[in-house]
Amino acid sequence: MSLVEGKNCLITGATSGIGRSTALALSKMGANIFFIARNPQKAEELKKEIERESGKSAHSIIADLSSFKQIEKAAEEYKSLNKPIDVLLNNAGIMNTERRVTEDGLEEVFAVNHLAYFLLTNLLIEKILESSLKRVVNVSSDAHRFLKSMNFDDLQSEKKFKMFVAYGQSKLANILFTKRLSSLYKEKGLTTNCLHPGFVSTSIGAQNENFALFANLIRWISPLFAKPSDKGAETSIYLCSSEEVSSTSGEYFIDCKKAGLTEGAKSTEDAEKLWKISLELTGLN
Repeated sequence: MSLVEGKNCLITGATSGIGRSTALALSKMGANIFFIARNPQKAEELKKEIERESGKSAHSIIADLSSFKQIEKAAEEYKSLNKPIDVLLNNAGIMNTERRVTEDGLEEVFAVNHLAYFLLTNLLIEKILESSLKRVVNVSSDAHRFLKSMNFDDLQSEKKFKMFVAYGQSKLANILFTKRLSSLYKEKGLTTNCLHPGFVSTSIGAQNENFALFANLIRWISPLFAKPSDKGAETSIYLCSSEEVSSTSGEYFIDCKKAGLTEGAKSTEDAEKLWKISLELTGLN
């Protein structure tokens, strides 16, 4: 019997790429799939696909994760179902070619890739702790290596916006968030790990109007060395469902194995500092 059979898994960014592959794989293992999506049409398509592939019904919650108000509404909608969350997979992510600001006045890549993980997890922490598995899995990236450490002087890329640096900083934030979350809730039985999915053929960045040239370049070079999303999802699936990581927490994985980190990604001081700033920015203070 699969570890996730009959368990509740909540996934963000599930309608495409590795999120979709993970949702389908976990549903085939017998998990009950709940997912947050921005696009109602894509959500309906995924629900039908899950039912077709696994014979199980999935539940969708519609929300734009760049909006704190919508994240809070999504969390309330999940809570109203009165179901524990065995696995929360924070997977949704974006990459922007230019600096954009959310309705909350924050730089969009940092808001969606880090603050959405942070806010959603904290709003649903009691539901996670109610469950038997108590797992949080965060999709990060080796792009965190673009920075030596968090640039606290320019978290919002106000002084300078560079596409890969902004993305790398948000992915470094995912790791520091994972480390801090792990240390705060370890005694309550929560395990949380993060991962690098590899260079995967996904739709990340497709929301950019001036992304056409970059997207075409990626599309052209992708088949040469990118993993298909099914392969890219393997580590997410492993961390969500494997017995082997039942007592592992605060780690970073590549290809289903623990991987090394930069000194900046290991910094407990930076993890604490980022947690405090994130509390302030999301209004959880």
